Amino acid sequence: MTFVKKAYDIARKKVFFCEANETLSNVARRFYTNNIGSIIVKDGEQIKGIITVNDLLRQYPNREHPKMLLAKNIMSRPVVTTNKDTDLEELAEMFDEQGVSRLILLDDKKKVVGVVRDIALYKCLKFHRYDKKTRDVFGRNYFNKLY
Repeated sequence: MTFVKKAYDIARKKVFFCEANETLSNVARRFYTNNIGSIIVKDGEQIKGIITVNDLLRQYPNREHPKMLLAKNIMSRPVVTTNKDTDLEELAEMFDEQGVSRLILLDDKKKVVGVVRDIALYKCLKFHRYDKKTRDVFGRNYFNKLY
């Protein structure tokens, strides 16, 4: 039996949003209170970008006050999206080609349903390879039901 996972299976399903004109101090407060590492920037219903912890940290040496900076000024763009049913190998290729740390998952109606981090994919693939090695060592019969 092979366990086939899709992007949605390893994604964070609780997704946070902010408006493009929201101040950096408000965004940073959301990061802290929700214990998150990224937030999607929207302008109305349209996705404009994403802000990660690294984007926030890059603003630290900036001389502007956080209440003066807006989300749209520090967000990363363009946002890379994919269907929630994308398989993990294709997901790995997307991370490699796009050079991003997060991919936004959309359902068939183009609604945001999750965020996948590159590290989550790495951990999943690493475990999968370990699982494959285990199957090779113990053989297929070991994993069949005995009763």
